[in-house]
Amino acid sequence: MLNPAGILFDLDGTLVDTSRDITANLNRAFESLGYQQLSHETILSHVGFGAHFLVEKCLQIQHPDIRVDDQLVTEIWERFRDFYRDHIIDAAQPYPGVIEYLKNENRPLGVISNKPEEFVKAVLSELDLIRYFKFSWGRDTLPVSKPDPEVIRFGVHELGFAGSGTVCMVGDNPVDIIAAKGAGAISVGVTYGFTDAQLVEKEQPDHLFHSFPDFVRAVRTP
Repeated sequence: MLNPAGILFDLDGTLVDTSRDITANLNRAFESLGYQQLSHETILSHVGFGAHFLVEKCLQIQHPDIRVDDQLVTEIWERFRDFYRDHIIDAAQPYPGVIEYLKNENRPLGVISNKPEEFVKAVLSELDLIRYFKFSWGRDTLPVSKPDPEVIRFGVHELGFAGSGTVCMVGDNPVDIIAAKGAGAISVGVTYGFTDAQLVEKEQPDHLFHSFPDFVRAVRTP
């Protein structure tokens, strides 16, 4: 039985399936600048490490010899940001079981994402989920971000706890597990999200679940 005092969640691929909106809007940005579009699966495989990493990797796939500099990444990112603001939840939906769980959970909850804070709050607000969390942070909220364990320690403190040992971090990406372990928190990996299940399993989280309902059944107090 998993019985933490508080719970930190990743957003994309953990609470909400935002994958179609991310890939559609990045492809809109590429197309607007004359670059070819990439498959949904290709783009998704690089989500979770921040916007700069995502754009850079996608450009290198399209043009292996391209010189990727900050100016080019910034230009594409700004196009993506503008499209995403207008299409933030065209297809996004909470994973099955998420809404019911949040309505019935009494423990303090927080969101720590590597998505820009603007979009973290926008997705949660548009889906009417933000009210369930004490805070919702993005990559640019604090000076540190996942996989730096310090962001987990900040989150634990924000939930109202002095130590990390009774708080769990739930996420679908290795950065979630690495950050949780580094902070001494309970690491919970999920395999239904954006990241290949083998990469999640490789990090050997304290708990591993293959669906959100599986997590809910385990986290309920006796």
